[in-house]
Amino acid sequence: MSRRGNTTRGSARGIERRADREARQLGTAPRPQRARTSGASAKKQRKLPLIGSLSGTTIAVIAGGIVIVGALVYAVSQVNNVDTSAPGWVEAQLDDDPNLPGQYIAPHPGVDGVFDSDTNSRTDDRTHFTPGTVVPICTADQLAANNFSNPLCYQSNPPTSGPHSSTPMPFRVLDNPAPKENLVHNMEHGGIVVWYNTTNQAAIDQLKSIVNDELGRRRAVVMSLYTGMEPETIAVTAWTRMDKFPVSDLERGRITRFIDEHDRRFNPEGF
Repeated sequence: MSRRGNTTRGSARGIERRADREARQLGTAPRPQRARTSGASAKKQRKLPLIGSLSGTTIAVIAGGIVIVGALVYAVSQVNNVDTSAPGWVEAQLDDDPNLPGQYIAPHPGVDGVFDSDTNSRTDDRTHFTPGTVVPICTADQLAANNFSNPLCYQSNPPTSGPHSSTPMPFRVLDNPAPKENLVHNMEHGGIVVWYNTTNQAAIDQLKSIVNDELGRRRAVVMSLYTGMEPETIAVTAWTRMDKFPVSDLERGRITRFIDEHDRRFNPEGF
């Protein structure tokens, strides 16, 4: 081959290489970019090998720590959210709302004369004593002096609160008069006492009908003759409440409303 032929081919290769360089400089043949993963995928790919590399013991320790921290957080939240409200029965015996049936009579202060002074589960205001123990009704002088404890006496007749016999009566119409000290125990159990001192048989029969109907509704009601109050008188009592009236004012609705409002309203022992 002649030198001219070789020169021609060399020139051609040089032109091709120069053309390639110019093409790359002008961007007519861009280099392909490397594919990139998203940030979330990249993080996930970095984390997975880390979790997989942890031993079972290490994972157990971490889990145990989480449980302990959770328990501490719960305990702190409970301490900071302690319910300091008084039980319902405490509020009931202090509720002097005039819209409730009956006269409000403040709870008896107990044998020491100081209301709610005992820190035991049962305050001395509601202490029990041996059946047969008699507590008199306070005299006028004791009432005037607010002295219900020396000597111990009931500040209303019939009584509506205070220390009482350890034995309550059954909730029913009683055939024989019950000691007032036992009936106070019935009121401590959330019950209603219907007291009567009359020989008016029609009134007695009406009271029996009312009480038996209320017992049929599972109300805690007991009815007893009580000659310790004025003649021809009826009284309906619950703890710290009393509706007392002459036999001539007897109305079924008056008694049933009292029972509806006060049945187990004061009920510290959950009967």
